[in-house]
Amino acid sequence: MDPAGVHADDKTWQLPETVMDGGTRAPPEAWGATRRTEPLTTNNAPVIQSSAQAFVALLMVSAIVAMVAERLPVPFVVMVAVLGCAGGAVLGEGRITLTPQLILFILLPGLLFEAAFRLEWRRLRAGVLPILALATIGVLVTTAVVALLGHLFLGLGLGVAVVFGCVVSPTDPVAVVAVFRRLGMPAQLVTLIEAESLVNDGTAVVLFGIALAAATGQPATAPGVLLDLLRLVGGGVGIGVAIGVTLSWVVARIDDPQVEVSATVLCAYGTYLAADAIHTSPILAVVAAAVIMGNYGRGHGMSVRTQVAVDAVWDYITFMLNAATFLLIGFAVPWQGLITRAGTICLAFAILIAARALAVYGVLSPFGRHLAYRRQHLLVWGGLRGAVAVALLLSLVNHGPEFDTVRALAYGVVLLSIVVQGATVGPLARRLLPGTGGLPKTPIHAQS
Repeated sequence: MDPAGVHADDKTWQLPETVMDGGTRAPPEAWGATRRTEPLTTNNAPVIQSSAQAFVALLMVSAIVAMVAERLPVPFVVMVAVLGCAGGAVLGEGRITLTPQLILFILLPGLLFEAAFRLEWRRLRAGVLPILALATIGVLVTTAVVALLGHLFLGLGLGVAVVFGCVVSPTDPVAVVAVFRRLGMPAQLVTLIEAESLVNDGTAVVLFGIALAAATGQPATAPGVLLDLLRLVGGGVGIGVAIGVTLSWVVARIDDPQVEVSATVLCAYGTYLAADAIHTSPILAVVAAAVIMGNYGRGHGMSVRTQVAVDAVWDYITFMLNAATFLLIGFAVPWQGLITRAGTICLAFAILIAARALAVYGVLSPFGRHLAYRRQHLLVWGGLRGAVAVALLLSLVNHGPEFDTVRALAYGVVLLSIVVQGATVGPLARRLLPGTGGLPKTPIHAQS
């Protein structure tokens, strides 16, 4: 996807044709975007003022919810999403606009970077087989099972059902990791959930692009699909490694916390934009760059003072990004479409849980035998859906009535996942793994 940009030659706002990670071109209208031709000299004071007001409101809401969440057994992001749902229901549909571009270019890069930056290479290496198996084979199994059962029981056409499976297959570990860290769950389990999510986001987006192209009459040959996968995955990881190594080398030769913090922000958003510009996977690029910078650049190139500054800045950035993401997800709920399909959405949610269970137990049987079944149960229930799934479903506008159904079903499933699974994963973890130690307990808002 090419980001919206300002062309200096005509001095007008333009949104170029977007390119999905799967290589499928779609006009801006497919993302719910409209072209603007107002000159840059237009008075933007009201827009700036309203944006400032929205930011202040976000700060206030986030701080209040974080203080309340400290005293309740419900994750911060779940409370924010519920508050957003309540606000959206009061204000009415259409008052708050959530676009794929906002999620993918503003919210997602920072969230991906912070999570991958904190992953320890030692734990990643120890769990590399189950992580990669769940993020690849597991996504394929989840997509296939959801597609088959969605075709049989939800009345979706087979091609559309595959798209639906791709939309709901990526997981979002934010709420789960926050709870697990607060309870002191085993570090191995936390790393597995977090790393799987970071990689399966990229896998799911690539598959989504291919499935959407096929479902809309743009089928590709097997060699073409393989070449696309190689370009997207290999190119994304390659550019991420290159940028991560380069910036790690840079920070190792300076000792200025402000500059080094800026380098980490550049790593997050610059890597995403660079990978997107050359049509590789920006998600995998950011993850690769962040892992290298977090393990090599941080450990070998940053002083203790800089590390403290980087941690503090990214704790706050992530706190605000998560608050904005889940608040907007709640505000943008299409209540009319969800209410009319409530029964079907519940069935779709049950199908997704069954598919997740089959993927986890089936994949970990050969690749994660050392992982106890109690922990596998938590992996199943801890597979929440979040920002990436919402970004994908929002891209399905103007594709026909069947895709409108998919959008409503997917949004309903994501909402149920955030609220039901997010609110109950803590009690389930305490029951399945009582008295376990592991990662240090931290304030809930610092890990959400």
